[in-house]
Amino acid sequence: MKQRTDNMNKRSMNMMTKLLAVAFLILQSSFFISCSDDNTGSVDISGSCLVEKFVLDGKYEGVINTEKQQVKVKVPVDFNHKDAMEITSLAVSAGAKTNLKVGDRVNFDADRTLHITNGDLEMDYHISVRNDEALLKLFILEGVKGAINQDDKTVTVSVMANSGINLENATFEVECSEDATCNPASGTKANFKEPFQLTLTDNTATNTYTVHVTLIENPVAIFVGDAENVELLNDEEKAAAKWLTGNIEGAAYASWDMVASGSISLDECKLIFFHRHSPAYGTYNGFAEAATGAMTALPKMKEFWKRGGAFVLSRSAVNYAIALGAMPTDAYPNNCWGGGGGEGSDLMGDDPWHFFAYDVNYPLWQNLKTYPGAAPDAVYTLDNGYTICNTTSQFALWSPYTGQEAFESITGARALAHGGDGAIVAWETRAANGNFGKGGIICFGSGLFDWNSPTPFESNYHDNMGKIMLNAFDYLTK
Repeated sequence: MKQRTDNMNKRSMNMMTKLLAVAFLILQSSFFISCSDDNTGSVDISGSCLVEKFVLDGKYEGVINTEKQQVKVKVPVDFNHKDAMEITSLAVSAGAKTNLKVGDRVNFDADRTLHITNGDLEMDYHISVRNDEALLKLFILEGVKGAINQDDKTVTVSVMANSGINLENATFEVECSEDATCNPASGTKANFKEPFQLTLTDNTATNTYTVHVTLIENPVAIFVGDAENVELLNDEEKAAAKWLTGNIEGAAYASWDMVASGSISLDECKLIFFHRHSPAYGTYNGFAEAATGAMTALPKMKEFWKRGGAFVLSRSAVNYAIALGAMPTDAYPNNCWGGGGGEGSDLMGDDPWHFFAYDVNYPLWQNLKTYPGAAPDAVYTLDNGYTICNTTSQFALWSPYTGQEAFESITGARALAHGGDGAIVAWETRAANGNFGKGGIICFGSGLFDWNSPTPFESNYHDNMGKIMLNAFDYLTK
């Protein structure tokens, strides 16, 4: 009887809720009808809030982008008085009012907001003042990224002696600072047998860069992949390879065929970077069957490791530590997914995804940028607007890897970082001599160890990727 009474009470309450909802909708409809029929003049949206002209110090006129609600003012390269610039001309839509006025002196060392109102309309324009700048941001010669030295305006490109690149007629590509132009233009063919010069110009700013090509007989580090050259790699692997060749002097790209055939010398090589973006494998055997090039070159790689050579392995390539003999055959990642073609699947929000270091004093995590207010052990590698592929090969904390201690006991590796769910996403295996450190192997199974975003983003925390790699190179080779 009690249960029936309770059900009746619930039905009564549900009916009352529905009646109240209907009453609210009727009142709301009446309100909108009265607004549209009886009070058409109560909301004034007849005007507009557009910036038509903006001039600072009587001569620096802003470029107005109405679609993006931006005003950019360019000043000479040596202009250093942005802290007190006078607004000498400001024209906006008829009848509009602004928070900034003609005659105001404003500090434009930081970007400012021009707030405009016109009746019941409001709009904010982002105002920036930028010095002319002619800087080279990226240089690529036939797929090989150059190392740029901004101090002496030089570019060093390390090319394998047997790469097949015709240096007398090679194509280069550049990226310059905003508004700068390059002469000769990006995409031009040129003779790089001798030092080659590029001139960048942006109004009052001019810089000339000299490009030097170094032929490498014995690389100190190599990125290995299935493709004949860097440009034939998928976008994710290509970005990782270009980072290595452009940031570690004497580094080069090599295909697995080159390694297997012995056509590339490993005599002076200290580190091999293997970043494989492909379907994640649920077993080691699945990886071994698919990564045929890497397995063909395995005898050469074992020789390299046994004489003290180091590795950084990431994505599904972490399984190569098993192939080398650094981990047991049955100790493969148990939490794998992803494997898209590099198109990206996840868009980062205002607080980019991150993982957590077990030991914040470990060499890999030094001198990294941290997110304001983040936990001290949080490691950020992505930025707002960055789209990742999110291919992952990690160790989730279920049987038999029920915790850090169990993981380390089973694999013989050292856990370095974990995800928010506790999964182990980075680890280190011993060198062939049985010690951690020089000659060892660093593995990144996290999907957050990502090199290429198909969507544009402003690099900030993603710079940590390079710092982590440089830290790993120092830790494993010195």
